[in-house]
Amino acid sequence: MIYLVGGAPRVGKSILAQQLAAQLKIGWISTDLLLDLLRAHGVAGIKAEWNATPEAIRANATWFAPSFERFMWGISSMAEHYLVEGVDFLPEQVTQLAAKYPIRSVFLGCSTMTQQRFEQFPGHSPGYGNLPLPMRLQIVQDVPLWSAFIRQECERYGVPYLDTSSDFQQRLAEAAATLTHSGV
Repeated sequence: MIYLVGGAPRVGKSILAQQLAAQLKIGWISTDLLLDLLRAHGVAGIKAEWNATPEAIRANATWFAPSFERFMWGISSMAEHYLVEGVDFLPEQVTQLAAKYPIRSVFLGCSTMTQQRFEQFPGHSPGYGNLPLPMRLQIVQDVPLWSAFIRQECERYGVPYLDTSSDFQQRLAEAAATLTHSGV
């Protein structure tokens, strides 16, 4: 089974991936690393700047889809179970991949983001804290908008979505249960 955790930035994807991978004793990777590898190989068209408009999010996911598909092929041929998390794929790509591979997925969002939550939010992306204040403020403003877009796409494609704005740990437990089909 390939487990996919998608969604907006700073909503708990990496935390969920780390916890679930440890629980299931499987490997996991972030699409951030995959993008870094593509960037290192000079692949044309890779995103170079922050843009949280639905058009940019969709364009990036469409651009990333062939590389993601190739990676999924590699995972499925080498590991029985694996987890992938990131912002670089959408429910549309998950639906397409599910026709070829055994997939369970969930998307996370955060409809309410404040500067305090951004700064204190538990996470595994320390680079966010080192960004200039205007960029951090932009991310705080964009995360709810990005999350609303993801929620709409999940509804459109019938993919599970959870909002981590309140009771963060409970939402992560629900997301894990959605992926593993176990009770919360």
